[in-house]
Amino acid sequence: MFAIKKNILRLLVVLLWIVLIPVLTYVASLDLKIGVAMVVGIIGMAICLICVINYRLGYYIFITITLILPLLERISGSSQSVGVVMDGLLISTLLGCILRRGDKSVKKVQFMKDALLISFYLYAILLIIQVANPAGHRVFAWFIFFRVFVRNMIFLGLGLHVFNSMKDVRTFFKFWIAICTAAAVYACLQQWFGLMPYERAFIAKYPKMFTTTMIISGIRIFSFMSDAASFGIIMACNIIICLILLTAKMVNLNLKRKILLIVSIVLQGLALGYSGTRTGYVMLPVGLLLFLLTTLRNRNTILIAIAFGFTGLVILFGPFHSNGTIIRIRTAFLGKQDASMDVRDENRHRIQPYIYDHPLGGGVMTTGGNGQLFYPGHPLANLQTDNGYLRAVLETGWAGVLLVAANFFLLIAIAVRNYFRIDGEVNKLLMLGIAASMLEMALAQYAQDASTLVESSIMLNALTAIAIKVKYLYALNTES
Repeated sequence: MFAIKKNILRLLVVLLWIVLIPVLTYVASLDLKIGVAMVVGIIGMAICLICVINYRLGYYIFITITLILPLLERISGSSQSVGVVMDGLLISTLLGCILRRGDKSVKKVQFMKDALLISFYLYAILLIIQVANPAGHRVFAWFIFFRVFVRNMIFLGLGLHVFNSMKDVRTFFKFWIAICTAAAVYACLQQWFGLMPYERAFIAKYPKMFTTTMIISGIRIFSFMSDAASFGIIMACNIIICLILLTAKMVNLNLKRKILLIVSIVLQGLALGYSGTRTGYVMLPVGLLLFLLTTLRNRNTILIAIAFGFTGLVILFGPFHSNGTIIRIRTAFLGKQDASMDVRDENRHRIQPYIYDHPLGGGVMTTGGNGQLFYPGHPLANLQTDNGYLRAVLETGWAGVLLVAANFFLLIAIAVRNYFRIDGEVNKLLMLGIAASMLEMALAQYAQDASTLVESSIMLNALTAIAIKVKYLYALNTES
């Protein structure tokens, strides 16, 4: 009986496609835009259905599509509502998780006792209070900000259901390194052969979206991601993770995989250089420092450190005086105080009295371009913070910036604790990779609002879910 029902279902699907093909062709012949919209809608519905059926697969589909959405937007030639697409995929994946009742190992997570999760709850309460902030209380602006926060929390919660063993964790890192390597390859192609015609057309059509992309030495490469800053931050974090994995013994990580890691590191290193993200350049030695302090007795660690140090010295002091990428890297470490830094320092000093006078901040979405859009005339409107911590204290007060800092501290502490408690060299190195990359992210927050960028927030919340879940998976293993 089951086989008959299955065959009937297949027959209905085939008949549906047979009917749809001529219908879509006819509609497209009348109006191309409507035809394209129908095709995209059908494909989108099919992808959402897959996410409902298999929420684990949906988790990876959400990450992949979110990362390449800017590329699809540029190919389309017009600005799209990418947030609606992300919400649709995430809600479909969440629905699939609810219908499947998730994973039983989630019950081991102490949701009401875990310090990192409690910090998220407190931040959520703070955001809810912000809706009544007298300095900035436009509900629509608050809703947009809170919607992004809820999206991140749903993604984090789904991760707690997806990562049910160290095998799942290793699968994620294989996927993440692969997709970041693909982004690096695309970035290298952009640098070597120039931007694609649709990318040049999109930049010409929406120049305000690429104001920080055009610099004196050329174009900051952004790959298929939204901008060069988020791309550079992800490359910097991923390079450290790959370098840490490279120190594993041959018994645990064979020669073939190490060669692939080296190729990935080289490509991502080039891509980071082409991105022109000076914050990313500074992030690398910081992440490597935590790694060195933790595994200094490891011979492979010392070799990696020597190779990294030698490469850095060659880039900084080598006879390369006409390469724009190398010159920009040098300015991150050897450059004098430039005009942009002077402007940033001046803004910080000028706004300090406002911080002291507003313990709850000026309200979410009140700084920078968002403030100019939603709160014209606000004291913080169009103030370019260029600093995640400064933005947090200006918009949400001292409690907000303390919670942001606490989140990073607790996440790094959990990852380091996992490193010393978990078994298996590769598993331990993955936990150390999380700690080092998150320390990089915490540093990047000082130079720009790194954690709220779409791509970097995906990485941050995925690694947060892994660190939390592994903490309780290890407890589960020791009990058994």
